[in-house]
Amino acid sequence: MTPALRLLGAFLSLALASAACAAAPPVKLIFDTDMDSDCDDVGALGMLHALADRGEVEILATTVSSKNPWSPLCVSAINQFFGRPDVPVGVPKGKAGQKPTKYAQTIAEQFPRKLESADKAPDAIDVWRTALEKADDNSVTIVTVGYLSNVAELLKRPAQGDRPSGLDLAKQKVKAWVCMGGNFIGDPPKDDLKLSNNNFTFDKEASLYAVKNWPTKLVFVGREIGSVPSGLKVGARLKELPANNPIRKGYELYFGGTAKDRHVADQTTLLYAARGLGDYWTMRGPGFMELAPDNQFSWSPVEGGRQYYLMKKPGTDRAVEKAIEDLMMAGPAKK
Repeated sequence: MTPALRLLGAFLSLALASAACAAAPPVKLIFDTDMDSDCDDVGALGMLHALADRGEVEILATTVSSKNPWSPLCVSAINQFFGRPDVPVGVPKGKAGQKPTKYAQTIAEQFPRKLESADKAPDAIDVWRTALEKADDNSVTIVTVGYLSNVAELLKRPAQGDRPSGLDLAKQKVKAWVCMGGNFIGDPPKDDLKLSNNNFTFDKEASLYAVKNWPTKLVFVGREIGSVPSGLKVGARLKELPANNPIRKGYELYFGGTAKDRHVADQTTLLYAARGLGDYWTMRGPGFMELAPDNQFSWSPVEGGRQYYLMKKPGTDRAVEKAIEDLMMAGPAKK
């Protein structure tokens, strides 16, 4: 083959790959966030809308796992800013925790929103069930970047009339649950909680139940991927956005005035859920997280298991940061 033909072949391969990527259907996604204690939840929600604007995801619902009354209102305001006021926002109606927030109330008060109050928000599990019942089998990805209260509640929710139980819906409709949580250090990995594991330990009972009983594929994105000890940070460039952007506002409020870099634990979780492993990560598994009541865990390889965890590829940190930053800086699409 001549050099010219080889070059033509390379161009054709690239064109076909690009066309296949463009033709890929969007990931049908339910996004569950605590939206209270840390600003990476704000960054991840901004990313979610940027991904939807690019046709990479279809947002089925945005729910919160915190009882903080300002959290769902903040989510509603961000959804409306990005032109999606009708995306359902659900809240936990049963047992769930909450933490103080530096940004949610101000964003809720300063930006227009459809949701009037947390009391008027629907039950997060009802929102999930409605979205799942409408979806095709094995088509939905659930992403959690907060506490696992809603996942546990879904699995416990019984059948109601002709509506299937939450467990049966998860089995039938959910392709994968992508969970921000854990620290997968060592080989085999274990987490002794020295590096913190907030998404699990804040509602230990729910985490234990959810992890042990989840019936389909479960992928953990540990803190070492985008937080401790990864060192990845994004956020300082948000000050270049217009002052009336709620993503910029969230980081400014969190840092007391000026947007600064912050870890990207939640953003890496969403990036994987939307785009897969890409050139950034490899996947370990299958196996099973042996979670103790205090939420320490060890990992047990299991042939035919359904649980996995991500591992960073060396030398990819700056590329991951850039991919996240580009999405966080996108702003709402022009209609």
